[in-house]
Amino acid sequence: MNPEPGITSFEINPLHLPFDQYGRYRMIQEALDAVRPTIGERLRILDVGGFFRTGRGVDILPVRAFLPDDDLLVIDQQPGTLPGYIQGDGRNLDFDDHSFDFVISCDTLEHVPNPDRPAFWQELLRVARYGVLLAAPFAGPEVVAAEELLFAYIQAELGVEQRQLKEHHDYGLPDLEQTCAFLDAKGWRHHTYPSGYIHAWLAMMIAKHYLLGQTNDHDLHEQLDAYYTRFLSADERREPAYRHMVLVECDGHGDWLSAADAALQPTICTNAPASQPTWSAVTNWLFQFFSINLDQQSTGPLAQTVAVQAQTIQMLQHALTQREAQVQDLEQRARWLEEQAMASRRALTAVEQGRVMRLMRWLSKQ
Repeated sequence: MNPEPGITSFEINPLHLPFDQYGRYRMIQEALDAVRPTIGERLRILDVGGFFRTGRGVDILPVRAFLPDDDLLVIDQQPGTLPGYIQGDGRNLDFDDHSFDFVISCDTLEHVPNPDRPAFWQELLRVARYGVLLAAPFAGPEVVAAEELLFAYIQAELGVEQRQLKEHHDYGLPDLEQTCAFLDAKGWRHHTYPSGYIHAWLAMMIAKHYLLGQTNDHDLHEQLDAYYTRFLSADERREPAYRHMVLVECDGHGDWLSAADAALQPTICTNAPASQPTWSAVTNWLFQFFSINLDQQSTGPLAQTVAVQAQTIQMLQHALTQREAQVQDLEQRARWLEEQAMASRRALTAVEQGRVMRLMRWLSKQ
């Protein structure tokens, strides 16, 4: 089966896409634009898992907003009739070997059952000529904790179980170290990059789901995503990251990976943001702003987490108050001891001077 020609028209403003969807596709765009001088300006690309239904209920293929001049084909399990889209399964692709220059996949690997993930990788690499660009959330303490907190919040705020997050839990998030070991064992050269600062991701997800519970104003939802993308996303490619981008190079088809790495590596932030408030502070502000009313029976892990944090803060504040009182007492004792020492020195000086004067007067009479 051959891919259909790409469609260049795209009516939706990319800035109005969900902030994390924009972030991962933008990263893929930057990597592929960097390799065009050596491979070709027009690429044949397969996007596995790239079907999306917007909050307005419109079916779209987001990749078209970022790679409008390439020959694109999107495959996903959802039924749909969009041009350039077919329904199918990434674990069993009905294409010949090397049918596409590149295969991309965004936030799909975690929705593949764990035992099937090696087959998924094998298929993506089989139909790619040059390589695969895959973005997905990978397991880590911050990622797991953030997803559990978000899942509990959505249950408390909206009264529903978030389907994608539940599937993450049921299937288990992919392990980045095991993924890299699998690629190494196959002899595939690869690089990984952080994408989506976890504290920013959690704060935005809480904000977005809070709005879902308050209003169906789609313009407002899109404005929130656009605001983050325009003003808060510049340093989101840092650890700890919600997802990672994995670039895998097929053997014998040029060193495109170095060109992509030269474009992406300078965008990775390794320094902590100094002049801006931390995202953990922004998250705390969001909880206060939204006036979350916790019900112990309905919120479960969320209430426990917030209660533990509040207790920890109270304990730290109490310890700080005690420490400040101890420091103040020690300072007062130090001043008193210094005054006593000075008084003793003055008294000793007076005694010594008195003895000398008496001795001199006695000698003068002899």
